[in-house]
Amino acid sequence: MAPGKRQNNGRSPLVNPQRQITSFFSKSNSPSPSPTISKLNPNKSNSNPNPNPNSNSNRTPSPSPSPTTPSPLQSNPKKSRLVIGQTPSPPPSTPAAAKSYGEDVLRKRIRVYWPLDKAWYEGCVKSFDKECNKHLVQYDDGEDELLDLGKEKIEWVQESVSLLKRLRRDSFKKVVVEDDEEMENVEDEISDDRSDSSDDDWNKNVGKEDVSEDEEVDLVDEQENKVLRGRKRKSSGVKKSKSDGNAVNADFKSPIIKPVKIFGSDKLSNGFDNPVMGDVSERFSAREADKFHFLGPDRRDAKRRRPGDVYYDPRTLYLPPDFLRNLSEGQKQWWEFKSKHMDKVIFFKMGKFYELFEMDAHVGAKELDLQYMKGEQPHCGFPERNFSMNVEKLARKGYRVLVVEQTETPEQLELRRKEKGSKDKVVKREICAVVTKGTLTEGELLSANPDASYLMALTESNQSPASQSTDRCFGICVVDVATSRIILGQVMDDLDCSVLCCLLSELRPVEIIKPANMLSPETERAILRHTRNPLVNDLVPLSEFWDAETTVLEIKNIYNRITAESLNKADSNVANSQAEGDGLTCLPGILSELISTGDSGSQVLSALGGTLFYLKKSFLDETLLRFAKFELLPCSGFGDMAKKPYMVLDAPALENLEVFENSRSGDSSGTLYAQLNHCVTAFGKRLLRTWLARPLYNSGLIRERQDAVAGLRGVNQPFALEFRKALSRLPDMERLLARLFASSEANGRNSNKVVLYEDAAKKQLQEFISALHGCELMDQACSSLGAILENTESRQLHHILTPGKGLPAIVSILKHFKDAFDWVEANNSGRIIPHGGVDMDYDSACKKVKEIEASLTKHLKEQRKLLGDTSITYVTIGKDLYLLEVPESLRGSVPRDYELRSSKKGFFRYWTPNIKKLLGELSQAESEKESALKSILQRLIGQFCEHHNKWRQMVAATAGLTLILLDGSLLHAFLILQSNSCSSEMN
Repeated sequence: MAPGKRQNNGRSPLVNPQRQITSFFSKSNSPSPSPTISKLNPNKSNSNPNPNPNSNSNRTPSPSPSPTTPSPLQSNPKKSRLVIGQTPSPPPSTPAAAKSYGEDVLRKRIRVYWPLDKAWYEGCVKSFDKECNKHLVQYDDGEDELLDLGKEKIEWVQESVSLLKRLRRDSFKKVVVEDDEEMENVEDEISDDRSDSSDDDWNKNVGKEDVSEDEEVDLVDEQENKVLRGRKRKSSGVKKSKSDGNAVNADFKSPIIKPVKIFGSDKLSNGFDNPVMGDVSERFSAREADKFHFLGPDRRDAKRRRPGDVYYDPRTLYLPPDFLRNLSEGQKQWWEFKSKHMDKVIFFKMGKFYELFEMDAHVGAKELDLQYMKGEQPHCGFPERNFSMNVEKLARKGYRVLVVEQTETPEQLELRRKEKGSKDKVVKREICAVVTKGTLTEGELLSANPDASYLMALTESNQSPASQSTDRCFGICVVDVATSRIILGQVMDDLDCSVLCCLLSELRPVEIIKPANMLSPETERAILRHTRNPLVNDLVPLSEFWDAETTVLEIKNIYNRITAESLNKADSNVANSQAEGDGLTCLPGILSELISTGDSGSQVLSALGGTLFYLKKSFLDETLLRFAKFELLPCSGFGDMAKKPYMVLDAPALENLEVFENSRSGDSSGTLYAQLNHCVTAFGKRLLRTWLARPLYNSGLIRERQDAVAGLRGVNQPFALEFRKALSRLPDMERLLARLFASSEANGRNSNKVVLYEDAAKKQLQEFISALHGCELMDQACSSLGAILENTESRQLHHILTPGKGLPAIVSILKHFKDAFDWVEANNSGRIIPHGGVDMDYDSACKKVKEIEASLTKHLKEQRKLLGDTSITYVTIGKDLYLLEVPESLRGSVPRDYELRSSKKGFFRYWTPNIKKLLGELSQAESEKESALKSILQRLIGQFCEHHNKWRQMVAATAGLTLILLDGSLLHAFLILQSNSCSSEMN
């Protein structure tokens, strides 16, 4: 076989990174499917054909059990070709006759056999060179090759035959990279990033590289074909097999995880009932049928219960001992996570990449357009910087994503093995997040859509299907994780679940939590009818969906810990004293009220318990409760509906009036909300939905709102327009503040032990500065709008715009943060350099550094006086600091205890004993200074979060003004069409 067009010398930097990833799933004492380097015998001979290419002593034996295919006839010397890995062998085929082909085969399609790849590659005959009697074959992947067809193993194919692409040594991660930013540091990410996660057993049993450094090999030019696994993928997400031979079991379908249980399906998907078709099935099905027999009809859960047994749990899987014995350490670690979370897609962190293996890889290829890695095992992945984008894509499509992070570096693993005698061969990894479409807190699509994604937990008192009671009691807990908003309520409902249907139609929750098999059929039908394909989570009653008693204990424990931490754990007796009492003093007011009601609040507390259990598995329970904003449902049983100032629209009214959704496509186009939604802030848009769902019917409140709208017209209108213009520059402050509050405590992916390579601290700093700018902008805009108070008597406007009442006093707080550090410089540099007097730890470290530097300066003066030369000075050479540079003429006067470090013509450089001592102290002081600098951001965010109620009050005031302003602009538009204005008379 003739070499390809482009040649290169030496090994590619892609060899080791691929080997580390693929060998992760290779048992150390068995042939590895990881890449091997093979060479073709350079001598061909017509008279002595070699029917077995494996007979070549220079070729690495293939671990493939498939039959070998005779190599082409040997003739001219050829350059050795580098081949990585193996693919299934093609079926036996008769070699082409040694004949001469001419111009009669031009433009015909041809299949050429490559013996080292053991695969057929298709192309087209483009031209014929009569002088050398060779044809130019252009393969389907775009590469050309001059071949003597009479000496090659070929087949002529019809145009209808499916096209194959040649297996390139870097095809396991070939990607079209469109963005210039992604082209930068490509080789670093491919060669270095993978090595960061290399465990001891990952590099074992990898085929030795038999190609010497000076040997010519046929490689793709690395500079011309830089590749990066990541954003841009093939549209199908499936990499086609390079061989159409090697018979497989066509009846077996590769398993793939489906989006887990969209409401209305019969059962929770076990992740293995959605087959992969086509080339992927041919590539992986035979292996999966052979190795994963325990996933078939004999499948069992972790407690060895079969499908159909009582309490069978499809979320877990029993792994047979014989299967575990044949796994490498890396495989065991992955299967340990997977067997406990079969309903989730695992993002498995390895270095700077998140990897998807086995059935999860099929999901990645299908839903994320990721490209399969080379080898017999399904495997794909993406770089760390694409985490937010990819986790959001899967979550919005109905998948649960389990994020497994590295909590140890290879260096820390090696240190642990030496110091503690550990026999672990892979770095530690831990579950750090579970992301679903109800627990998303960030992402591009979330930022573009201001509507809340509600998570709703529901329980029912009359849980027996045989109950004929006309009254139902529902406990409801609704959570908007992105804004830390928790809505609680316990409602009495009729047989048709009218109140529940009303809530479902208004909120349209994206995720439902309920006790398994405990809701009545009428309730299940109401959920099915008035939701839009939510993700449904059936929790085990009592053990997972807690009762009221368990919930109260858990809530008290959480808030006692939060209270103790807020006091810096200085007095642990505070939490103990609260626990000894009723434990309600540290709880938010609404929770204290619900707990005090006793049995009459048991259902809503149980619903809150189911929510907390679910959020605890996602590492969001304490994070959410710490800064949660609790509200009561408008139709909650804890208030008198007759005293409520607004009406509650039921489900038929919301749907027939097309308030939020039209009856044609189900979206918001043409609805009342779409017509009125001209808010310039995202949090204003969410408040508008609440106002529309619960319109005022109290005459006094309606008059107050009319007066407020009138107060923004006339001479005050320019101020109102300026206010609206200023707010248009605001980010989504509600969600931004919630993310900032959540990041104030190290938890989940924010934990200090998680190994992240992207600069997470810089992103956190940018969000912190954005929040500061947003709060400052809201305060300035509201203060400027306060000038209208002289021209209006509206009580509502006077209340909202008066500092200390509706408008919180935050000027002094913002001044503190302005004096703390330079916002612009910090945003540009990605780090905070605090001003003096802001942080005591940093000031102390800086003072110590200056004292040591002063001592070094004093020591220099002493040395000049001792040696009698004022030209002596300090120099820095490489890593050696404060070298005492002494003229050569004074060498005889230098004391013997001085350490000679280096020299140059005419000078010698020394360290004195005192300099060495001071350098040790300086190094320690600099380390303390840097440590204080790294933690300053968390301390400042902690200080910011102490005023979370004021920041939320500012957002609420701004949102209210936004909607009053919106009413005014709509009224102004109406007045343009009408000759005079009118105001309804309220009796």
